[in-house]
Amino acid sequence: MTRLLLSTFLAFGVAASAVAQTSEAPTDSLDIVADSAAADTSAIELDPERARELYDEGTSQIQAGDYEGALETLNESLVYNPQYAAAQLRRGQALAQLRRLEDARGAFEEAIALADASDIGNADQIKGSAERALSQIQAALDAASAQAEAEAAAAGAQATAQKIEQATQMLAGNEITYEQATEAYALLEQARMDGYDPNSVAFYYAKALTAMERGADAVPYAQTAYDQTEGQDDRSSSLIVLAQAHLAAGDAQGARDAINLIEEDDAWAGWKAHYLSEADALEAEG
Repeated sequence: MTRLLLSTFLAFGVAASAVAQTSEAPTDSLDIVADSAAADTSAIELDPERARELYDEGTSQIQAGDYEGALETLNESLVYNPQYAAAQLRRGQALAQLRRLEDARGAFEEAIALADASDIGNADQIKGSAERALSQIQAALDAASAQAEAEAAAAGAQATAQKIEQATQMLAGNEITYEQATEAYALLEQARMDGYDPNSVAFYYAKALTAMERGADAVPYAQTAYDQTEGQDDRSSSLIVLAQAHLAAGDAQGARDAINLIEEDDAWAGWKAHYLSEADALEAEG
């Protein structure tokens, strides 16, 4: 898109014979953004005729595709006549072709200002060309900004997804160490800070917090994880995690209530008996 926009700038440029300024330049000068080595302008007198010659040369260089050379030549033209709106317009075109969009925007804005302040006959033509080019430059800049934002968002989403994947892998087993849980929890929290909804991984938050012996914090996540399984044929794994969270919180009855919701099934019978025993032991200690 940017290449297409920039390729039309020369079409909006006015021809050398049409835009050349022949009026005498005002005595007060404007600061020029120099792209070549800084010149000692104190030793250069204003010379509109020399500026015109350099303008013609710069225009020819643009037409030949020598944009770097054109930029240098047009910078020099503006040293001899800082009020030369046509040269500033051409300078913007050279910058645009070099993909220096911010600098091109400044050059086109300066060309518009110079044309507005000028009394030459083709000032409106110069201004119109600069305004059209400026509009295209702004569209190109907006497109580049939108693309950069989209790429940054995609990169951020990918980084967040990697954190979630790493954390869930660390919490996938039944035997989770305190160190594993702490590291996985840190990753989950980083993802949350990135804007990821922690309830989307409530099951893993509950497992991490339980292994970190933070049962009271684990229970709400475990309950959320269980609620999210509504409608599923087998909710046993979420009930086990809920029971574990209650046990870590010191709530034997809460653990027993969760375990008793597990349907009688050979696959889970051993787990059910184990955690009912854990609940009984916790209650006996109390």
